[in-house]
Amino acid sequence: MNSLQNALKASSNRKKTVSGRPNRQDSEVLHENLLHIATEHFLAFGFQGASIEGIAKSAQVSKLTIYRQYQNKQGLFLAVLESYVQQYIQDLEHTLSDKEINPKNLLALGVFIAGRWLDAHNIGLARIVIAEMNRIEGLSQVINPLMQQSRAPVENFLKRLNDLPDYTIENIQLATIQFIQLSVLGHYYFLRDDSHLPNPEQLQQHVQAAVQLFLNGCKNA
Repeated sequence: MNSLQNALKASSNRKKTVSGRPNRQDSEVLHENLLHIATEHFLAFGFQGASIEGIAKSAQVSKLTIYRQYQNKQGLFLAVLESYVQQYIQDLEHTLSDKEINPKNLLALGVFIAGRWLDAHNIGLARIVIAEMNRIEGLSQVINPLMQQSRAPVENFLKRLNDLPDYTIENIQLATIQFIQLSVLGHYYFLRDDSHLPNPEQLQQHVQAAVQLFLNGCKNA
């Protein structure tokens, strides 16, 4: 059984049975299930290869239901991206909750970011976005604010370095982008297949070096 079949089987097992007109909670479950299945189809077949018909069949909903909610395949893909990023933001905020700004917690933050960025699902979606950037209408207008939203919790955390006597960050937006890119090694792994992805020990070492470099750059002369 391939990865798509495994994912769809798991989704089917956790799906609630809804009879009659669904209430709000049931609708949210169905919406979440649909986006999950759509994600797996986009990852398995790419944007061009995935179809509303295939997604509807796997999700056990009508094509009309999808068209009514998302208008077309582009709208469904944008909804998948937004849902994925919002979940990332929620998990990121939870990770940073009540954390002091110090090297240990910066390392934990960098490891979290790198782990999520280098997750197979994230890399797959990112590659689709890059390939479809000039073909899907409105994609760039959606990606820019989503990326800004995803950086906001990191910005707010790094900003607190200015409260420490040894560090100064003049441009917090730029510093946030630099911290994230250092943690994930830029696009190094995005241009390689999954066999080159770092194991947990290597990831820890990469991020530790990134945090040290970042802090040295912010340290007062």
